[in-house]
Amino acid sequence: MRFFKTFFSLTLLVVGLGVGTWQSIYGNTTSFPAILWILLGLLVGQTVILFLHSNLSWSNTLLGLATKNFSTYASCSSTDGYLATENSPTEWILEELAGGVITVSSEGAIIYLNKSAEVLIGHSHEEVVGKAIHNIVQIEDAQGKAIVPRVMDVHKAHPQHLLQFGQVKLTSRVGKVRYVELYTTHLHDPANTLVFIFRDVTADRKVINRLYQQASHDALTGLMNRRSFEEYLEQVAHDDSGLLKTHVLVSIDLDNFKIVNDTCGHQAGDELLKQVAQIFQRFVRQTDKVARMGGDEFTIFLENCALEKARAIMDSIFIELRNFRFSWEGKIFSVTASVGLVEFIPAPELTLKNLFADADRACYTAKALGRNQTFAHLNSEEVYQSEQRHTDWGKVLEKALENDRFILFVQPIMPLQATSQFASHQYEVLLRLPFRKHLLSPGSFLPAADRLDMMTRIDRWIIRKVLEMITTTNLCSKEGIEPRLMINLSSQAVQEPELFEFIHAEIIKHKVNPALLCFEIAESVAIANFVQTKRLMKALHGLGCHLVLDDFGSGFSSLNYVRDLPLSYLKIDGNFVHNLVSNPVDAAMIKAVHEVGQVMNLLTIAELVEDAETLERLRGIGVDFAQGYYCGKPFPFKHLCAQRVELPQSVRKIA
Repeated sequence: MRFFKTFFSLTLLVVGLGVGTWQSIYGNTTSFPAILWILLGLLVGQTVILFLHSNLSWSNTLLGLATKNFSTYASCSSTDGYLATENSPTEWILEELAGGVITVSSEGAIIYLNKSAEVLIGHSHEEVVGKAIHNIVQIEDAQGKAIVPRVMDVHKAHPQHLLQFGQVKLTSRVGKVRYVELYTTHLHDPANTLVFIFRDVTADRKVINRLYQQASHDALTGLMNRRSFEEYLEQVAHDDSGLLKTHVLVSIDLDNFKIVNDTCGHQAGDELLKQVAQIFQRFVRQTDKVARMGGDEFTIFLENCALEKARAIMDSIFIELRNFRFSWEGKIFSVTASVGLVEFIPAPELTLKNLFADADRACYTAKALGRNQTFAHLNSEEVYQSEQRHTDWGKVLEKALENDRFILFVQPIMPLQATSQFASHQYEVLLRLPFRKHLLSPGSFLPAADRLDMMTRIDRWIIRKVLEMITTTNLCSKEGIEPRLMINLSSQAVQEPELFEFIHAEIIKHKVNPALLCFEIAESVAIANFVQTKRLMKALHGLGCHLVLDDFGSGFSSLNYVRDLPLSYLKIDGNFVHNLVSNPVDAAMIKAVHEVGQVMNLLTIAELVEDAETLERLRGIGVDFAQGYYCGKPFPFKHLCAQRVELPQSVRKIA
């Protein structure tokens, strides 16, 4: 009945418009003016429409036009119900709609679908009428759960509800994926017909994603921009999940970037920023976030990462930057950066302003200490005020040497191969400095010591203190196993002519077996000072000490030099180890270094081993030893004899 009322009102409206138009053209032939015929049609049509609107909801008013037709389908579905009503006005309207419309019975059998629905699901009307909708229409939510069965269950329990789903995934018969908005409602007809209405928003979604990409990412580098980075960091900083996670915020400022801009122009500067951004993205983890904050300032958020791990990641970036050369119109530029780190744990009172201020201050300190280095924030304003003045560092280090304030730590180096017959426990000697209620790692103060030409004195202090502790703690007789201690030598120490005489004298003085000592020299130092390095190494080797070439693989033309040095170990550059699992090139480099060691009868050590997967891959390659937090964290030297050092389970089974 409602359908005929609607049809009747539309007919009157059309008649009124037609008569009025005819009279306006050919003149008045009746007593009514043209405008009155138009108004009469509008009045009657609106009256009936208002009557219908007062009895129906908006959705049922729109869909109610088709109720009689759908009931007809239900009553004659066994014959040709589709053809019987194919010429009805309401069906013509539904067929022309841009959105998809599907009607189903209360049992879930498909009664009707329009042309748009046919396109979306990839089935024709004849193929699916009478079939269960959950077998034909594949719609999933964001978690991949099917939506159609849930809709049927909800409407059976609550037939009056209008359901709406925004941007769910619809997969057609041929596997084509579209994103649609889905609305479902009952018609409240005798057949209790359920209607599914789709609107394809795939194109809208692409536009929105593109707009979001433009709004949230830096146009030049493709990295996150300041706004999106701060929004993400805000959520993490105030995470109230209850999980205790440590994160690190990194502030990066390129050194001497202005030289490139001034020398070659802003186009060259832009290209440099893009290339540097790619380096940052390659060497962080997939979960980490990198952003360009503006100009030559970048920031990295290392999620669920301790400070020492963050240092290792940034060290790998530093190595890549040192090897990187920017070329523009025949001019070659080296690239360095000053980096500030701040470690934090999410807390309600934490503010982004303070976090960024701490990271920026640490970055400024790295610049003040001579650039091209990393500095970690220590939550102390006094530390920063002291570190920003070079003379203060000189005083701090001088007092540490005079008063034996440095502290020695050791880190275990564990065997990886079950066939290893190595009889000694091995440890690398590390240096720490107590300062303003904090224990500084070498990266915080050794760059300043190097700039102040104090590295030789610090190296001598370490050598003397190690020999004293070996003697005073009777380290040699511990469980009948002799530990081998690896001591790093700086570039300044290698170049000192009297260093060998000092080491020889200290060994005689403390009556220490030279075989307990193993001196590490970085590959870059050895290459830069090859004549002095070769002379020192041969002298130490003749004395009975062992020698390690550290960070092997980070320099150039290394193999031309290795054959001339009396080495016992090659320590593989941690940059390759850090990316071993994810980068097949790094895996090939590690394998090549190990094969070089085998040919030359040298043992290989992999540093920066942080997880079980990396350890197993190294063991499979054949690397002899591993060092890193997964194998054992650094601990005070004095505890080496005071307690038994337990190996991790993954290493203990072969040690």
